[in-house]
Amino acid sequence: MKQSITHYSRLGLVHHMLYPDCGEHPDEHVATLKALATRDDIETFDCCLPYDETARTELVPCLRACGKTNITFATHFFPLRKLSLATTSVTEQAQVRMIVRDMIEQAAAIGATGFIFASGGPQPAEATPAHHTAFAEFCRWLCKELKPHGITALLEPFDMDIDKKFLYGSTDQCVALIESLEPEVDNLGIELDVAHVPLMGESFAHAIHTVAPQLARVHLGNCVLGDRNNPRYGDTHPPVGFPGGEIDIPELSRILELLLEIGFLNAKKRGDLVIEMTPWPGWTVDKTIDDNFRRLHSAWEQVSL
Repeated sequence: MKQSITHYSRLGLVHHMLYPDCGEHPDEHVATLKALATRDDIETFDCCLPYDETARTELVPCLRACGKTNITFATHFFPLRKLSLATTSVTEQAQVRMIVRDMIEQAAAIGATGFIFASGGPQPAEATPAHHTAFAEFCRWLCKELKPHGITALLEPFDMDIDKKFLYGSTDQCVALIESLEPEVDNLGIELDVAHVPLMGESFAHAIHTVAPQLARVHLGNCVLGDRNNPRYGDTHPPVGFPGGEIDIPELSRILELLLEIGFLNAKKRGDLVIEMTPWPGWTVDKTIDDNFRRLHSAWEQVSL
């Protein structure tokens, strides 16, 4: 019998997608994150903390003591649609660093080992060389701030002309940026969200092989691309298998095969596979999780070792 996928990976979930309203309700944020951190069907997770000091004080010791591996802080509450990390404005750069410095403190407090971030705009067609320079400088600053805490910065590639329309960007661009900062920066990797790959106009094979040397974490999810009238069109993170979506069991199986090929799924050094999704319409969060884990295990059964 084939060994379980957990022999080759650590499975995880993204808290803030499963509970999309928690940002406006600190009490719900605390209750749901504490519950997720104690689930026995995951070994890792992504999270952020509420903007409420009492809630943070309650969450921090719980997360540090939860026993999970490679907890990763996600900058979900950063207003990237309004304030880009690639801004060329000196004032906005200072504002960016003020917000991100607070998030770094949060990440260190919960014992996170990863820190996921994205560039924000402008999209490449509207960008100048100054935007690329500004983002490279931000990456240097971020990695320097994270290093004393033993945290790796994880750059997430996004679509450039469909929904988010961020500067970074294609997997080739992200890899080139990281390589340009080496060896000065050595705590910068890539978190690849496979739900973004179709939106980026790349194949799974190209994206996964391109980022292989820098790949530190993988998000599994889905997107709707074929129907602009679909209310879930773009980067809205419907569950895997969502009608009209790009990713279901066959695509998951191919993704897992590719991750095996590059050694990310490895019995000696297990990679982190983290499902990022919103709940199925009309379903509970638990039912949604059970369904997507079932699809993941079904996809794994179709992989030839």
